[in-house]
Amino acid sequence: MTSRPLPEVVESLRAAAETTRLRILSICAQGELTVGEIARVLGQSQPRVSRHLKVLCDAALLQRFREQNWVYYRVPPYGRGAEQAAQVLTWVDPEDVALKLDHERAAAVRADRAREAAAHLQEKNREALANAPEEEARLRDVLLQELAQESPGDLLDIGTGTGRVLNWLGARARQAIGIDLSSDVLRVARTNVHGAGLSHCVLQQGDMYELAFPPASFDTITIDRVLSRAKSPAAALKEAARLLRPHGRLVIIEDYDRLEALGTAARHPLAILREWFAGCGLACGRLRPLDTPHDHLIIAIGSRPASLEAAA
Repeated sequence: MTSRPLPEVVESLRAAAETTRLRILSICAQGELTVGEIARVLGQSQPRVSRHLKVLCDAALLQRFREQNWVYYRVPPYGRGAEQAAQVLTWVDPEDVALKLDHERAAAVRADRAREAAAHLQEKNREALANAPEEEARLRDVLLQELAQESPGDLLDIGTGTGRVLNWLGARARQAIGIDLSSDVLRVARTNVHGAGLSHCVLQQGDMYELAFPPASFDTITIDRVLSRAKSPAAALKEAARLLRPHGRLVIIEDYDRLEALGTAARHPLAILREWFAGCGLACGRLRPLDTPHDHLIIAIGSRPASLEAAA
């Protein structure tokens, strides 16, 4: 753990040295919650909870972010606040009766949030939620097999949907971020991902055509069945390539039939995928078909050509 200046340490200790704030830190370490949800878990009024949240945010032990109509609070996944919150929470008995009850209530609140959000999802997302478990398991196993040689490192999942790729790869990643345009689907994803214990995975709203990250931010970028539905796959891939590090990997999972509908007799799905990679300056090094009872999928893995990597 990184050493910190004395004033920062004092500020963090002062902010955490109160029972309600320790309880808030504990439940927010497992994933984002709104002020209303925190109040529901603690059985306290929103104004009182808001005052505690301000103290914790001022001390950088919590992050506050807005997503359309909701404002969420979470323990920072990385950096000073994450380290200091983690240190403080090591002093608290995880078997404490009050904390265990808080965590049970928080899990119930997140599950309620996911059910409410699912009712508003578009039809394509309902289909994703209804995929047969055995088909999901098969895709997961093949994807893990294809990426088994090295860690995902810093992972970005574009169009994360209900968070299944983060669920599969997040435990092996150093840092992991899931991006989606739909706030409803992100509410479901948070329940799925954080409910699996992957509290270091961050879910946030974003537009795949204009992502708020500096160039070369990620070692692995995944895009699961998004591009064949996109208005401009080339623009999305150009943005993904901008964020990929020199030795990074771009992993595309696509539906063969949807790609076939985009092409012609002379431009079949495999050719389309290779064109997509070439168009954003990447080389397609691996194409693997995967057939399930309901889907015909292709997993494509691309990286920068060796000549460009050597130059970098």
